[in-house]
Amino acid sequence: MNSSILTGIFGGSFDPPHEGHSEILKSFFLEVPDCKEVFVIPNRQNPLKEEKISLSENILEMLNLFVSEFSQSIRILDLELKRSGPSYTIQTIQELKTIYPNRKFVLLIGEDNYSNFHKWKDWEKILTEVETIFVFRRFSKEVPLNSHLNSLFEFKFLENPLIPVTSTDLRKSFFQSKVPNLISKKVLDYILKNKLYSK
Repeated sequence: MNSSILTGIFGGSFDPPHEGHSEILKSFFLEVPDCKEVFVIPNRQNPLKEEKISLSENILEMLNLFVSEFSQSIRILDLELKRSGPSYTIQTIQELKTIYPNRKFVLLIGEDNYSNFHKWKDWEKILTEVETIFVFRRFSKEVPLNSHLNSLFEFKFLENPLIPVTSTDLRKSFFQSKVPNLISKKVLDYILKNKLYSK
């Protein structure tokens, strides 16, 4: 394998995956043409967020349906789902570098994670393990700079369309017996068929 292969790491709950995730990936592939593949990595439990609702097999199936609509190379990895306890990005990056020693990695994070990045486990170590960190906007075109990070590392901001929706918002809609927008038909059909997020 050529050492020049650049690979994106895109983590999240993906519970469920939605159009916001889709627009992020489209923008990333457009703005970073040197990146040949993205690893989508659903987490078991984000240390800074609430615990997930769905079973791992449901999330993986939804993600398979979600990525089937892309022409670019996107691979779903379940290494965080197989771990017990919280999912730490530094552990995932180091594991990936062991499995794929000839790849270089870039990280995709949201504006909320950028604001809290200095609270991540071993966050300074993460900066030495990846080539670049790309930040996608969700709620605002103007993201306040994180003063803890400015002089340490260059974070690059994607020009993705703003889609102010989260997986948590969508789950709440289902819990209220409302069928939300911003979910692909394939994923929505799977959710309804398997009665995910039902009361």
